[in-house]
Amino acid sequence: MRRLILALGISALVGCGASASSYGPSRPTTNTVAAQTDPLTPASNDAPNPNGSWVGTAAGSDAFVPGMQDTFVAVWVDVPKDDKVGKAPAAVSLVIDTSGSMAGEKIRHAKEAAQKLVTELRDGDIVSLTTFNDRAEDRVAPVRLDARSRAQIASVIAELKADGGTNLFEGVRQAGMSVMGAPTTHPIRRVVLISDGLATVGLTSRDQLAMLGEKAGDRGVQVTAIGVGLEYDELTLNQLALRSSGRLYHLTDTRALPEIIGSEMGLLKGTRATNTRVSIVPAPGVQIVSVEGARGTFQSCGMGACPVDVPLGSMFAGQHKEFIVRVRLMAPEAGSHPVASVRLLFHDPAENNLERVQEAVARFDVVNDPTLAAQRTNQRAQSVFALIDAGRATEIAAQSINADNFDEAERSLAATEQKLRQQASTATTKADKDRLEASASRVGRARAGAAKAAAAPPAARPQEKRKQALEANDAAMDLQGF
Repeated sequence: MRRLILALGISALVGCGASASSYGPSRPTTNTVAAQTDPLTPASNDAPNPNGSWVGTAAGSDAFVPGMQDTFVAVWVDVPKDDKVGKAPAAVSLVIDTSGSMAGEKIRHAKEAAQKLVTELRDGDIVSLTTFNDRAEDRVAPVRLDARSRAQIASVIAELKADGGTNLFEGVRQAGMSVMGAPTTHPIRRVVLISDGLATVGLTSRDQLAMLGEKAGDRGVQVTAIGVGLEYDELTLNQLALRSSGRLYHLTDTRALPEIIGSEMGLLKGTRATNTRVSIVPAPGVQIVSVEGARGTFQSCGMGACPVDVPLGSMFAGQHKEFIVRVRLMAPEAGSHPVASVRLLFHDPAENNLERVQEAVARFDVVNDPTLAAQRTNQRAQSVFALIDAGRATEIAAQSINADNFDEAERSLAATEQKLRQQASTATTKADKDRLEASASRVGRARAGAAKAAAAPPAARPQEKRKQALEANDAAMDLQGF
């Protein structure tokens, strides 16, 4: 019966309209009201050329010896920060946890954040509001913003109260359906989720909830997941953000909620591309194995080497995104050869939503000397790999802290920090060096947090453990670009 209910829920979610979403390289700090710089933001001296290609790629090495081997291809997208931003209309669904644990300061700040969202969006944008406790309820059906609708939405927000359980699945599902039903005139589509707890009512499986994020991403909807306090389910929120090419925010202090919402709406207004995806087409003799740092979907291709699509939704001016693609290739006896064509496809709001395509090709040379091949590792690709790998290792370490395995977490985080600093020492650009050093410092703070949790008095340890585990998880998601 539970499987039947899940299938019906996901079918309903997927059966609506589609378009785009967004992702961000920088965001406000979640524990104070100051701003922070994400280590994945490119340095200004390496800013992309507004008139050139936004997409780049490189194999892990520029040279291989003949024969079969496993390697990876790094892919990065740098959206130019220019004045050509178009005013693409948005459809935004805000979904607020109104369970009993949200009572007091949390619900008050959530209401302030909701009002901020309505204030920041443009006239003509479409907004809906869903709340969930024991059941999900559509408080405001999708409506175009104008003076009258803003006042009506404000009155609904003012009446929100907190009580009951946490039916997270239905809340996210109904919010997703509201956004998917928006007309094609509104290509930016986003669900903004505010929650402080675990799913306790309805479908509660993390896998079931993660599927909502995946199906939303497939239909062009990004989920911005905002975890409040110390008791929310970070693994579920991670997956909602990752599978929809969205974002995760961690808040111990809910006073930052309005600022975060303001930042999100600011990024939305700076949208430079919609319906964005990267298509990786392997060269003959190359097989794509997996994608890491983003969600890839294999295209149907019969018996040949299968291309992979990576949906990115909407992207804003100045945004940076990177991931790696693991491949298996057969290097011939000699010559220079392609690994894959990496194609960026998007609609340009600044050009009347013109559909655009850009391409970069990852290549390698065949050499007979293994020592020479080892000397020709591509440092830009290796930097991308180091950051993605560090993010995954830090996420695992966060769960070790949760499980009271503090020594294991410290050892893992120390090794991860050392790898990042080693990679920084060999970086060939200031941008990569700065990002790697900043990321190593972030991992170092997570390592110190694990030690602090281990040293906490028994009575204080459970709270300190959760605090440090969530900080480490937040660092992990930052490193992976979420």
